[in-house]
Amino acid sequence: MGKESKSTPKNWPPTLLYLTQPSYAPHVTKEQLNALRTRGPDLIYEIPLSLPRGPSALVKITPISQPSHPANGQAGLFATRNLAPGSLIIPYYGVVHSDLALPQHKSDHEKSDYDLRIDRDARLAVDAAKAGNEARFVNDYRGVRERPNAEFCECWDLRLKQKSMAVFVLPAGKNATKKGEGGIAKGEEICVSYGKGFWGNRKNDDEVAND
Repeated sequence: MGKESKSTPKNWPPTLLYLTQPSYAPHVTKEQLNALRTRGPDLIYEIPLSLPRGPSALVKITPISQPSHPANGQAGLFATRNLAPGSLIIPYYGVVHSDLALPQHKSDHEKSDYDLRIDRDARLAVDAAKAGNEARFVNDYRGVRERPNAEFCECWDLRLKQKSMAVFVLPAGKNATKKGEGGIAKGEEICVSYGKGFWGNRKNDDEVAND
């Protein structure tokens, strides 16, 4: 089970469970958990032991009321201080689940906009649709800024000793609009690329709904 926090960030939806570590679906097997707790040589990003649990001091959830913003009427995640290129912003917490589960369990996650693959070989993903932390409010950059300034990365959580997902500032020079640009400025919205697959699936869902 995930650890629920007694304190929640400002503007956290009261209908959602706030987590300070991942939660696990009952159908996740012991073998899958063992795979999650095995660090491969290519897992170079880390969540440090010193990272405090609970609401992050680096970010804030902010309601969006800008008509031109794709998430108008919803919320986004904004930096509360300058964030250096390549630095960790926040872990991505949610319900760790398996796509090998029975159909009635898979259906809970198949249509989620908050589901990220965490271990392809073990067939595990993490879904923040119903429970998570501030990272679930990171928006796609399209319609907000020219390029993303952050990215989702698989990483190793030194506190939990397992694979995790987290949001990192893009490294210096990666997708920067000008040479030498990098990092995220205080007050700036944190935006990633959801990927073409996400928007392709969204388009297909819309077409089905309109049939």
